[in-house]
Amino acid sequence: MKRIFNSWLLLAIFLMGSYFQAKAKEILLPSELKAKAWVLKKENPQGLWEKTLIVKLESERKVLSTNDGYLSASLIINHSAHPEIWKKVCIEKKTEKEAGGKVYIREVKKGIAEDLKVDEKKIAMMATAANMDNLAVVTESFITSKGIKVMVTALVTAGAESNALRTGLDKGRYLEGEMVDPGTVNILLLTNLTLTESALARAIITITEAKTAAFQDLKVPSSYTKEVIATGTGTDSVIIVSGTEPPLITYAGGHSKLGELIGKAVYKAVKIALCKQNGFCE
Repeated sequence: MKRIFNSWLLLAIFLMGSYFQAKAKEILLPSELKAKAWVLKKENPQGLWEKTLIVKLESERKVLSTNDGYLSASLIINHSAHPEIWKKVCIEKKTEKEAGGKVYIREVKKGIAEDLKVDEKKIAMMATAANMDNLAVVTESFITSKGIKVMVTALVTAGAESNALRTGLDKGRYLEGEMVDPGTVNILLLTNLTLTESALARAIITITEAKTAAFQDLKVPSSYTKEVIATGTGTDSVIIVSGTEPPLITYAGGHSKLGELIGKAVYKAVKIALCKQNGFCE
């Protein structure tokens, strides 16, 4: 582990051209999820930080990501960086064909893959300017009459002060590649049960409904149409990771026990994260 942390320090120097202090904090997950998680924190003398949530799975799992699509993954990342870092990379790394932020994310992903000796194709990744110190972790579980334990854990970062919108009302501004105002909700969901591809897809609907319910109940306003309540932000991301235990789950809608737990965990975690990050509290 010490070698990994030292490698991260070298990665920070390479990416930002300045000296960072690096340290890690473990995030405790239920053993049933068969995963380890930690947040790696780095900060330069100017106080600009990078904080990365890393979830390492005991074995490759089926994953559906709104950024990376459907894949078999062994590592999940939610990378946060100080807003000033995002401004810097968006300007300095921009090319004619690609936004600087995307270049930066790809470089971070490549560096993590090399340092942790993981195939880059086996990594699902999200990124944000929300402070990872405001990460919300919520677990919900249930034991069926047959003794089957159903468990989900949601790990959420959320920011909604400048990029919140109401889908179906607010206008889009571009097709590809342009910068947007900072603010996003990143939702990572782990479960112990084995999900089919269709169940993974349906789970994203359940997750989105729960996120929107949290926005509604906290009365988060749209950043663009002030008199209405937002349904999310324009850059929200979701990663859902299948478990390995039976039974095989084919449906994750709200009428199912798994869907109920997904909804409850995400709803609670989004509310906690928005309260911690932006002060949207009940």
